[in-house]
Amino acid sequence: MVKNIPIGLKIKASREAKELSQIEVVEKLAEKDIDMSRETLSKIENGNRTISAVELNAICKILNIDLNDLFEEDKDDDLVTLFRKKHFSEKTIEEVEKLQDMIKMFIYQKKIYNGEFKPQERKPLWKEC
Repeated sequence: MVKNIPIGLKIKASREAKELSQIEVVEKLAEKDIDMSRETLSKIENGNRTISAVELNAICKILNIDLNDLFEEDKDDDLVTLFRKKHFSEKTIEEVEKLQDMIKMFIYQKKIYNGEFKPQERKPLWKEC
């Protein structure tokens, strides 16, 4: 199963992993002659504003992350792949897959509860036709 995580959330996760506040990132951006407010960075992280290539490049340098990593899709089949490589039975692999899906749902629900992830709003499928 492949899950697309918005770039803003990846930036936020990287910033938090480096234990930097939004203000600290904005100050480092100012050193690179990028004028951005803390509110603007917050909007980018929450998916409420697009990010320019110049801003994205500067943020990647500040957070020491590869630009390409932000565009890669996250693969969630790590446990299943591991069990397949270890040549476990198909029944075991199916059980691990169910367990993995349950864990993903718990993590997803926790992120929603904590306000860390807001699903993108979509039009109903019948309106897209």
